[in-house]
Amino acid sequence: IFFVYLRKFILMRNIFKTLAFAGLVFLVSCGNNIEKSRLHFDKGMDYHYSSQFEEAVEQFNEAIKYQADNHEAYFYRGCAKYNMFQREEALQDYLKTIEINPDYLQAYFNLGLYYRSINDYDMACYYFKIAEAKGRPNMEDYTKHCR
Repeated sequence: IFFVYLRKFILMRNIFKTLAFAGLVFLVSCGNNIEKSRLHFDKGMDYHYSSQFEEAVEQFNEAIKYQADNHEAYFYRGCAKYNMFQREEALQDYLKTIEINPDYLQAYFNLGLYYRSINDYDMACYYFKIAEAKGRPNMEDYTKHCR
């Protein structure tokens, strides 16, 4: 009888160890994984530069999945969407970029371009002036007609 209980105890202990290990693996795989995010981001950039925007968006989505605060992935996903004429979705990605990193100057510039494309010159000037004030070079052509 003693050996039966001992065997059950050892078996239960092994099950708990296995479950604990599986839980740890699950938690590690679900959190931020900067390396996987960077791999997908780099693939996305390759697609983006070869004008394969749908594939780029898929890779940037994966980069964001592995690192939710990857502001560059949001920014370039917005650029790819903008090039696919998904302008409202691009707008949301640019706004998310500056929410995560308020010093990412190119996002302000792209927001200005977005608003200029829909003929909202007040908002375009607003974002162009922020980009200029934060130090983005060569903004004079964009801000010279702003009030």
